[in-house]
Amino acid sequence: MLKWNYLWLSLLACFSLAQATEHEEMKKKLESIMPGIAIDSVQKLDNTELYETVINGEVIYFSRDARYVFQGDIVALETRENLTENKRISLRKQTLSSLDEADMIIYEPKKVEHTLTVFTDIDCGYCRKLHQQIKDYNDLGIRIRYMAFPRAGIDSASYDKAVDVWCAKDRAQAMTDAKNGNKIKSENCNNPVRSQYEIGHRLGVTGTPALFLESGDILPGYVPPQRLKQLLDERAVH
Repeated sequence: MLKWNYLWLSLLACFSLAQATEHEEMKKKLESIMPGIAIDSVQKLDNTELYETVINGEVIYFSRDARYVFQGDIVALETRENLTENKRISLRKQTLSSLDEADMIIYEPKKVEHTLTVFTDIDCGYCRKLHQQIKDYNDLGIRIRYMAFPRAGIDSASYDKAVDVWCAKDRAQAMTDAKNGNKIKSENCNNPVRSQYEIGHRLGVTGTPALFLESGDILPGYVPPQRLKQLLDERAVH
């Protein structure tokens, strides 16, 4: 039995090495076709002739000979499983878990039941509505981690307001003041606003507020406190 175990381990190691080599060859082929494009990952899609790649956070498929590209969701007919969305969720979960909380503005409940990462814009009406109820979310055990996403872009008044908030000595109070329409006085500093805006784009944020669950799932738009708690509890059970 011991000899058979060693044999299987050897075969698995050879198979993994062959797969890694195959994926690396495909990556080099794609990089030669698309010079200057950074390819995050390449792997074969199940038992198909398609290769699943991640380029700048977007899931794209290529034929084995790299002559054809496929953009869109791939669904397994037998299980009705959206393989592309599963990949997106996995990527979002990895990204969210790797973020540095020192760069965030966090509103902490006494007892944490759920954590939400919220991409917010200072001037967004529904972002302001959500923030006005921040205590209600906290009272329900929902921890809010704010990330900056000035919808108007880098060179905009909304971007400058976000920088002012993130450079304030008391970020949490500055966020509240800014969302109440007050001007924030702060010195310019090294801040994460640009990088958070770019991360938001990679995660697929198109509007604010964008609510990300720890699972990688996204709730696009404002959700009232009680309804949000209900949704989070239901998803936690599943």
